[in-house]
Amino acid sequence: MGQAKRRREAGDRISHCRTCTYCCSLPRIEALDKPAYRPCTHIAGGGCSIFGQPERPAACLAYACAYLTARMTEAPERNRIPHPLDCGAYFHRDPVEKVIFLFVDPARPLYWKTSALLVDFLKMQVGAGFALFVTDRGREMLIRDVATLSEVLARDMVAIADRDGRPLDVPSFREAKAAPFA
Repeated sequence: MGQAKRRREAGDRISHCRTCTYCCSLPRIEALDKPAYRPCTHIAGGGCSIFGQPERPAACLAYACAYLTARMTEAPERNRIPHPLDCGAYFHRDPVEKVIFLFVDPARPLYWKTSALLVDFLKMQVGAGFALFVTDRGREMLIRDVATLSEVLARDMVAIADRDGRPLDVPSFREAKAAPFA
């Protein structure tokens, strides 16, 4: 029996998030007036200091990344989705459209491409008709087919866009570079 199962049986609260705060740091959260790439002011002790409190916004209350959702629902693909800290990115599926939103850790921007578990899962999903919307270092990419995904995996598309002088899709990334999150 694993450590998490022993703790759960002992009545302890188990957090599958571990110390991951990507969902609190990378995206823009309008309800908290938090720009993208800035850590939420409620992050404390490796997690959310208002978790379970009435002041926690509905957007945060309703959110769970694909890893967390798969664990909470015992989904069949739960062992094919890596923990965000283990692959340098987190993602979620849109509840209505066939779109997966992937947010890349700017401190480890190429790490997600080395996670065979994540890459295989994304290729399978894109091959099944899901679009993949990637947010990486202030750039956004919409990927609709496996060939394009393979090209993105083979190259640093953000570095190419930067070299070509293209403007950022998420301007708050430039401001956040001056004060990166941990």
